[in-house]
Amino acid sequence: MARFLVALVLTLAAVALSKNIPDPSDLAFVLSENDFEDYLDSWLQLKTEANRLSTVFFNSQSGCTLDVNEDLGQPQPVYLNNNTYLTPTGATGKINLYSGEQVTIACPGSKRSIQHPNTAVCVNNDLVSGAGWLNGTGTFSGLTCSSHPTHEAVATNETCYNNNLVIRVGFTVEGVFYPLYWSCFDERRLEVLYVWYEQNPQNAVFQSGINRPNFAASTFYPGVPVDDMYKVATQKETIAELVGNDLANKYITNRQYLARGHLAAKTDFIYASGQRASFYFINVAPQWQPFNAGNWNSVEQYLRARIGQAGYNTVVYTGTFGVSQLRDENDRLVNVYLYTDANNNPQIPVPLYYYKVVYDAGRRLGTAFVSINNPYYTESEVRALTFCTDHCRNNSAFSWLKWQPDRIDMGYSFCCTVDDFRRTVPHLPAFTVTGLLS
Repeated sequence: MARFLVALVLTLAAVALSKNIPDPSDLAFVLSENDFEDYLDSWLQLKTEANRLSTVFFNSQSGCTLDVNEDLGQPQPVYLNNNTYLTPTGATGKINLYSGEQVTIACPGSKRSIQHPNTAVCVNNDLVSGAGWLNGTGTFSGLTCSSHPTHEAVATNETCYNNNLVIRVGFTVEGVFYPLYWSCFDERRLEVLYVWYEQNPQNAVFQSGINRPNFAASTFYPGVPVDDMYKVATQKETIAELVGNDLANKYITNRQYLARGHLAAKTDFIYASGQRASFYFINVAPQWQPFNAGNWNSVEQYLRARIGQAGYNTVVYTGTFGVSQLRDENDRLVNVYLYTDANNNPQIPVPLYYYKVVYDAGRRLGTAFVSINNPYYTESEVRALTFCTDHCRNNSAFSWLKWQPDRIDMGYSFCCTVDDFRRTVPHLPAFTVTGLLS
């Protein structure tokens, strides 16, 4: 039924792009984790197309203009320009190159159709040349790999909060590693404390309709069947050991269960290559699905759009804190973990809080967006867990954030100053904030 609903809604929407279609958060209790992600992908694709049709873009007739949703082929190479990832101009979704400007085209990995790497030179419009490897000129979209480039999650010698491990995720081209994001990972508890990455106006428009790969554990969950831990049947067994069978059946239902909650969202990355690299377990934590589809998705989408609209240049720190609890058969609150190792040590905690701290260093502005990851707390309990003065409710400066912060079942939410946030959550590195980012 859910898949039929998704297909029906999207078919009708495709016929009339100007019509309003349901916001993904409106379907938080209708769609499963996978169906919701399918709907979200298609919803974003339709919104992108509607925006494209309503936007007039001036082409100077000189140089190349490439649309991130029109002119990039698949399987997609890694694009580098001036020793970093190629980026669009502002929030336009358009890549502008001057005639003669070079782009490195790379297909890291064992299977590739492009000599690794090579150089494409802008001719005009979407045409490029490549001495020694392209026969004359060709379209930029014709530059593809034989298979998807290989991304890497690599342990570094750096440490983050409490001497935990920093892992970097990205691509290696000609011996140089180009990072996309970093993860602060507790190897003992198998807990992702936070990830961080840049989020700028260029990220406002991203490639849509990109297929989701399977999640990868890499080397960071040795001997742990981490993907199995997220299966609903396994969750029910795990939670039954903590609270008893009857309550486990009450807590884990066809609507409320623990999904793989992205920290850095797939669509926080512009290109297909980067989006695919977001599917590591060192970038997720257990998250109740209606919260994943509800307020967490809302802050992801609206914050990205706001950064693009306002022209902020930010670093986003997005992470988890604390352990969520459920009541057992004796009405005692017990901490919830998805795994216990051979020595009976609990691992993969279900977080109490999810957060996004967004910081613009140039303006010294920052805000912490915080949500409670537990649909079974009472109103008095979530209010007691609200650890700062909320700055989003009834504040016109945050009218762009279309979430439902009072919905406990979709993630009770509030906003803090960064200084207030630090008094409870000690994870982040030092930086100076003088005002709210709104």
